[in-house]
Amino acid sequence: MLFLTPRYLKHAKLLHKGVTRFINYKRDILPAAKLEEIGGLRSRLEQAMRARDRAEITKLNEEINKACERALPEAAPSEIADNVEVFFVAIVIALGIRSYIAQPFKIPTGSMQPTLYGLVANHTEQDPTPNIFAQVKDWVTGRSYFNVVANHTGRLRQSEPLTEHSFFGFFTHCRMHFEDGETQWIWAPLRQLAADEHFNLGFIDYVGAQVRPDGSQITPDAQKLRSLFDLGGKQITEGQLLARGTLDTGDHVLVNKFSYHFRRPERGEVFVFTTKNIRSPYMNIPAEQGSQHYIKRLVGVPGDRVEVHSPELWVNGKPAEEAGMQRVASMKGDYKGYGSIGMLAAGYARELSTRENSREYWAMGDNSYNSSDSRYWGAVPERNLVGPALFCYFPLGRNWGFIR
Repeated sequence: MLFLTPRYLKHAKLLHKGVTRFINYKRDILPAAKLEEIGGLRSRLEQAMRARDRAEITKLNEEINKACERALPEAAPSEIADNVEVFFVAIVIALGIRSYIAQPFKIPTGSMQPTLYGLVANHTEQDPTPNIFAQVKDWVTGRSYFNVVANHTGRLRQSEPLTEHSFFGFFTHCRMHFEDGETQWIWAPLRQLAADEHFNLGFIDYVGAQVRPDGSQITPDAQKLRSLFDLGGKQITEGQLLARGTLDTGDHVLVNKFSYHFRRPERGEVFVFTTKNIRSPYMNIPAEQGSQHYIKRLVGVPGDRVEVHSPELWVNGKPAEEAGMQRVASMKGDYKGYGSIGMLAAGYARELSTRENSREYWAMGDNSYNSSDSRYWGAVPERNLVGPALFCYFPLGRNWGFIR
């Protein structure tokens, strides 16, 4: 009976089971000599068990364990391997947080100023670059300096004379392409070099037209990049000033991607959405760039009737009561109020759909007179929503802190 079996025999049976499993699992990688040695020890163990030879079983227990330990080469501990493993685990965790909880974004334009700043460029007559210590100090507050001159003489390429690039989403810069194959890098974003009349000097002519040839309106964002079409074939001379001034980086914000799974979006909050399902000729996003992320203030939820009575925004027949929208309408500080244009021209109102499969939200920039928003390209479908903007974490100062 099992409960009458001596303990040493019970241990011997477990040892036999373990060595048999070891042989079966490692048979394809064990040398033939090792397999023969371990197999012989197992046979001796079987004989000792039949003879109930306690001393022999005790002796074989030690021999079998040592033989199995020596059978496979022991992998030396590797600090590099451990660090690589920790690194990849950290990446997986970071990607998980970015995909499902919070995602960082950088504000590229001024459509939400002064609540959130995009890139702000300013021209200076003289080279503004200070000493290295001042540059480091100013970097903390988001300011960088430029004094760029051409290092080559030639005509710019007709097709894509100036293109924007980045490394994994960081270190955004432009590359100027010449017809003879030469390229010059400029460490500034395309939007400032191509469209900001304060940042460049004679490199690109700023065009101020507000309408297309057919008379239709051009959104503010499209106006800023329009002058790119005139660059092809432009003559550049070595030593010519291309860009001089300061550039204040756009605010870096964290977006809460978690909360909209548990609550409805709220009127008045700053939110992020994608452009994927918005079909409008005024969206002005090239097909090759795919969907983009926009950040605006949510001023209308499904069922709302939205209209502009400058400088106020009216919702459901009365001035908006939400703090953020009242702040824009107050025209205090740098706020300029809401402008009537596009789909919210004077005397026009927009009612948002409440249908479950096409719930709509109305998005407007706080910098209303310089914002491409729902007034141009219509409402944002619910499936496009990413989440509310939570916190501005860089640069320090200015708008650092919770977003409201």
